[in-house]
Amino acid sequence: MRKRIELFALYGLSWVVLFQLFRLLFLAYHYQKTLELPSSLWVQSAVHGLRMDLSFAAYILAIPTILLIFTARRWGWYKRFLLIYSYVLAPVIVTLTVIDLELFKAWGFRIDSTSLHYLETPGEALASAGAAPVLPLLLLLLVLLALTVTVLRNIISRSIAAFGPVRFVYTLPVFLILTAALIIPIRGGFQLAPMNESAVFFSDKSFANYAAVNVPWNYMSSIINASYSNKNPFIYQDEAKAQRLVQELYKVRGKTEQVIDSTARLNVVVIIWESFTAKISASLNGVPGVTPQFDKLVKEGMLFTNMYASGNRSDKGLVAILSGYPAQPTHSIIKIPKKTSTLPSLPRAFRQNGWQTSFYYGGETEFANMKSYLLQDNFDRIVDKDDFDKADMNSKWGAHDHVVLDRLLDDLDKEKQPFFSTLFTLSSHEPFEVPVKTAIPGNDPEHLFLNAHHYTDAAIGNFIKKAKSRPWWKNTLVIILADHGHPLPYTQKSKPAEFHIPMLWLSGALARPGRKIDALCSQTDLAATLLNQFRLPSVQFEWSSDIFSAGREPFSYFAFNNGLGWIRPGGFLIRDNIGGNITEREGTLDQSEEDLAKAYLQASFGDYLKR
Repeated sequence: MRKRIELFALYGLSWVVLFQLFRLLFLAYHYQKTLELPSSLWVQSAVHGLRMDLSFAAYILAIPTILLIFTARRWGWYKRFLLIYSYVLAPVIVTLTVIDLELFKAWGFRIDSTSLHYLETPGEALASAGAAPVLPLLLLLLVLLALTVTVLRNIISRSIAAFGPVRFVYTLPVFLILTAALIIPIRGGFQLAPMNESAVFFSDKSFANYAAVNVPWNYMSSIINASYSNKNPFIYQDEAKAQRLVQELYKVRGKTEQVIDSTARLNVVVIIWESFTAKISASLNGVPGVTPQFDKLVKEGMLFTNMYASGNRSDKGLVAILSGYPAQPTHSIIKIPKKTSTLPSLPRAFRQNGWQTSFYYGGETEFANMKSYLLQDNFDRIVDKDDFDKADMNSKWGAHDHVVLDRLLDDLDKEKQPFFSTLFTLSSHEPFEVPVKTAIPGNDPEHLFLNAHHYTDAAIGNFIKKAKSRPWWKNTLVIILADHGHPLPYTQKSKPAEFHIPMLWLSGALARPGRKIDALCSQTDLAATLLNQFRLPSVQFEWSSDIFSAGREPFSYFAFNNGLGWIRPGGFLIRDNIGGNITEREGTLDQSEEDLAKAYLQASFGDYLKR
C-alpha cells in the first residue's frame, strides 16, 4: 500500500516540478521583460504560481488515483495505462508550453482558447507564426518532451515495480479518500471562490502576474469558460449608473467644425494599414526613415496625432473602424455573426445613401471570421486572395500590398462615383515578407517588422502618387489608419504606446491642408466623425464620438486580454481586470477616472452580451 501512495505522491510532484521548470523557461525566454522586474518578483511568480501548478497536477492525478483502487492483485495493466496516459498528456502540455513562449511575445498574454479561432484558417495561423524561430522552438519542444517523458516513465516504472499484493478492502477507502481530497488543490484551497487566474495574480507588474500562470490550466479553463456565458464578468457598480456615466461621455455639446467641402458627394477610400504603430512614424516622433512617404504626405493632409486603437488584433480593429464599436477584452464580436449583424456599418451607411462600396484584401477573408462580417456590411464587391494570381502571392498570407493597391487603382478608374472603398494591407504582418530589396537590414523580428512597413509605406505612397493623376482624385477623401498598434519596435515600453496609431486624411477638399489634429480620440470615433462631415446620420453609431464636435469629452478606451487602458488629457491608467490592479499610471487621473474606465468596460461588455 505504501508504494502505491508513493507513486501517487511522486507522479503528482513530478508534474509540479515540471511546471515550475516551464515557468523558469518562460522567464528566460522573455529575459528582457524578466530583467525589468526586481529578482524578488521572479521568486514570487513561482510561489504564487505554485497553487495553479498544484491545481492542474491534481486534475491530472484524478483518473490515475481512482484506478489505483483496482490494483490490489494485478497491476501490470495499470503500468501500461499510466504510461499511455502520460505519453498522451506530455506532448499536449509541452506543445502548449512552447507555442505559448512565442505567442506571448506577439499577443502579450498566455495562450488560451483564442488560438482555436485561428485553426479555422490554418494557413493564416502558420503565417502569423512565420516570424518565430521555428527550428529552435521545435528543438526545444523535442528536448522538453524527451525530458518530461523520461522523468514520468522512470517514476512509473520504478514505483510500480515495487508494488505487492494488498487487499481490495484497503485500496478502496484509501484511494477513494485521496481522489476526493484532490478537490482541495483543484479548487486552490478552502476559500469560497475556486481557482482562477486572479488567485495567482499578486503584483502591479503584469509580466510578473503572467509568469505565475500555469499554461495548461489557463488553456483548459479558457476552453471550458469560452464565450457562451451571458453573464457580464465586469460588474463594478449599479448598471444604471454605469450607463449614465458612459452616455455622458458621448453627449453632443456643440456644433461640428466642417473640415472638408461637403457640397460635393466625395468619394472615400479607407486604407487600413496592418500594425501601423505611431512608434514608426517620424511625424509622430517615431523611428525616423521607416515611413518616409507617409511622413511626406502628412504635409499635404490632416494628421490626427492622438488616436488610439480600440483593441490589439485585426478582427477587433476592423469592427472598431467600420462599425465604431469598442473592442472586448476577452472576446471578439466578429466571431459571432448573430451579434455583428446588429452593428451599424460605415459602408452600409454610405451605400444606403448612394455610394458604391468595395473591400480589398490580399489574404483570405475567412480568416478570423472576417467574411461574414464584411458580407453583413453590404459591400457591393469584395476582392480577396482568390482574385489574384499565384505569382503575386507571398509564401504565407496572400497578395503583396502593391499588387492589391494597383488592383484597387485600376478598379476605381471604372467605378461609378461616388464610391466608398476600403483596403486592408497585410505585408506588415508576421512573417514580414516583402517582394523588394531590403531597405532596413537585419534578420531579427524588429528589423523585419520595420523593413516590411517601409515596403508598405512605399506601396501606399506610389498608390497616392498615381491616384493624383486620376480624374476622380480631386473629388476623393483618402483616410489612412491602422487596424491596431504593435509591441514592436521596443522604443517605448508603456502600454499606451502599443495602441497609439496614426490617422491621416488626404484630399483636395480639405479646408486646411497640413493641419494637425491633437484631439484625444479612438478608432471608434472615425464613424461619427466621417458621417457628420458628409452630413449623413450618425446617431446609430452610439459608441463613436465626433472628433470635430465642439465641447466633446476627450477620452480613449482600449482593451487587451482581460485588461483595459483609459486615457484622458490629464494622463492614463492601465488596469488588469483579473487582479484588479492598476499596472501603469501617469498623470493626475484619480479614483473617479478609474471608476469611469470600469463603467465603460461594464457598459460596453454589457452591450456586447445583449446583441
